[in-house]
Amino acid sequence: NHFIEIIQSVIQNQEIPVSQISMTTDKERKEILHDFNDTSVTYPKDKTISQLWEEQVEKHPHHIAVEYEGKQLTYQALNEKANQLARTLRQNGITANAIVGIMIDGSLEMMVGMIGILKAGGAYLPIDPTHPIDRINYMIEDAKLDVLVTTSSYANKTAFAGMIVNLADSSAYQADSTNLDINHESRDLAYVMYTSGTTGKAKGVMVSHANLINYTVAMIQKINLTSTDETALLSSYAFDLGYTTIYTALLSGITLHIASESTYKDPNKLVSFIGKHCTYVKMTPSLFSVMMQSDELDTFLQTGKLRLLILGGEPLNRNDLTHFFAKDTENKICFMNHYGPTETTIGCMATEIDRQEMIEHGVMNIIGKPLANVKAYMLDPQQNLCPIGVKGELYVSGAGVAQGYLYNRELTEAKFLDNPFEPGERMYRTGDLARFLPDGRIEFLGRIDNQVKIRGYRVELGEIEHQLRKQPQVSEATVFVKNEADEKLLVAYFVGEQELDIASIRDGMKEGLPHYMIPTYFVQVEKMPLTRNGKLNKYALPEPAEQHLVTNDYVAPRTSTERTLA
Repeated sequence: NHFIEIIQSVIQNQEIPVSQISMTTDKERKEILHDFNDTSVTYPKDKTISQLWEEQVEKHPHHIAVEYEGKQLTYQALNEKANQLARTLRQNGITANAIVGIMIDGSLEMMVGMIGILKAGGAYLPIDPTHPIDRINYMIEDAKLDVLVTTSSYANKTAFAGMIVNLADSSAYQADSTNLDINHESRDLAYVMYTSGTTGKAKGVMVSHANLINYTVAMIQKINLTSTDETALLSSYAFDLGYTTIYTALLSGITLHIASESTYKDPNKLVSFIGKHCTYVKMTPSLFSVMMQSDELDTFLQTGKLRLLILGGEPLNRNDLTHFFAKDTENKICFMNHYGPTETTIGCMATEIDRQEMIEHGVMNIIGKPLANVKAYMLDPQQNLCPIGVKGELYVSGAGVAQGYLYNRELTEAKFLDNPFEPGERMYRTGDLARFLPDGRIEFLGRIDNQVKIRGYRVELGEIEHQLRKQPQVSEATVFVKNEADEKLLVAYFVGEQELDIASIRDGMKEGLPHYMIPTYFVQVEKMPLTRNGKLNKYALPEPAEQHLVTNDYVAPRTSTERTLA
């Protein structure tokens, strides 16, 4: 059918440029645009986070809103504290769309600061105090901050010359703790989240109240949240992965527990914390790998109350999931795969992981269907609609698409484009490869920029990682490119239960990969290093050394003649 479609296009217009020829049939076009993307539902798009929060305060004034290391704040107490802070901020010029930095550790005060800034009408910019000082100063300067909310520990960490509001000081809180009048609208900014950029400089993504509300309401419905649920923040608040639990909790009247970094980086402490406090959580697959190292998993499954574990931020690790499913024979815990760049407001797709489909058929990285009021398209380089089953770049449109990049019009115009299928709407260019499956679900296929050329061949690093993880006793794996003497070499890092034989691993990988995709270096590490956000910290991996070099298959060209032949 696709071939016939191409022929018919040429017959109808023999002058048509090749780039404009579409092989998508009318039937597929209708399915993609109208059936797969039929996601429209109502949500409180004219309200703000502050208003929805106050509704929960009125319904559940004495319920615990947030808990950290044995200390608690009820919905009423947290609201009153946030109101007092908001009045101080307003007195210092904070109003709608004013950006306020907040630099603080995970704590009760963190939530007071975030909600207080929102209630003042401002948009908060979360800054992780453990980040390098150069990055912190860059964010402060790039966002043109006038006010920074922090604590005594970090008040003097930067060269910030504006006003500092110290949450540990009583002067930060006005006496009046009643609700303030609403001075902002749903289209105004709720927060600015800095995320890494391909240019080497972080960029601030601007997210509105309406963006955040649409996502939160969609996820509350997606996970079937009830009044008996509890959840936790298992990452830095400066990483929007954790906002799934923060806002689904606080806009539903349930309790949010905040885990310390020492808790979520220790396998046994992490498992104990989740089992004791949470019915649902969200984490990266890398943090789930930490959890899988616990020797308390059997007890956790017997006595813990967790019913749902949401994985997001990275591709799934099949070995970890298979291992866990083998232990969870009663299917007590449901797993969900969650996908979405920061530019689409935390996430734009989520789906339950089908255990049978994964174990029996090897199906991985299904990211599901678009969330409510979100649309997805796979487009070719000329932005023609790709047929069902054909991979293309994933573009996301709808209520979750952020406003753009702070003070960066050029990049905003390059990444946030007019939607040719929905006049008046915008769509975000993700840089991810994906394809529609016949049932409307979407399969994630990797990053476009994760493709590299090795010895002239186009190589997908994710494919190599997948084959490495399939090898016996390899539990985790990642592959990077190393530039050495003007040549790109593949370096594989892996975790094993014991010291593994690299020759056997290489032989196993040869069964599924061509020779040019076999890494030159193999480095076994005790565990994969993680950032505070629970993602792989590639900068903490050891530099490959001569003992990790395998030379019996490939020798780099040494002379000009050899380089020409290679």
